[in-house]
Amino acid sequence: MVELADAGGGLYRRGFAGDTFNTAWYARQLLPDDWSVAYGSCIGTDAMSQEMAAFIAGEGIDTACLRPVADRTVGLYMISLDRGERSFSYWRGQSAARALAEDEDWLAETMRGRRVIHVSGITFAILPPAHRARLARALA
Repeated sequence: MVELADAGGGLYRRGFAGDTFNTAWYARQLLPDDWSVAYGSCIGTDAMSQEMAAFIAGEGIDTACLRPVADRTVGLYMISLDRGERSFSYWRGQSAARALAEDEDWLAETMRGRRVIHVSGITFAILPPAHRARLARALA
């Protein structure tokens, strides 16, 4: 997801984050270099999605499991600060990640041979019920 963090003075700093991506990022930082860390999700075909994919690759994370989806983009969230307390606003209605389990063949191929697969409750929550079931079957 694209993260907009309050930088003060009405300005926001853009970054890339999100629950599953953060897990992949920390895994890459903490695991030995000879361990492969890949990030599997769906992204859009727009410029922001491509920037996110380039950022992920630049962090040493394999992006071969990112599937571009036309007419979608990556989700967006904004962090606001109120007296040091953070609050979050989300825009993910057109998030490509919602298409994660649309292509059953891609899903199976992406997961084949992986020793560890991390998904989150949010991953399941953003999917329609039929796609939740498809993802659960693929993980079994």
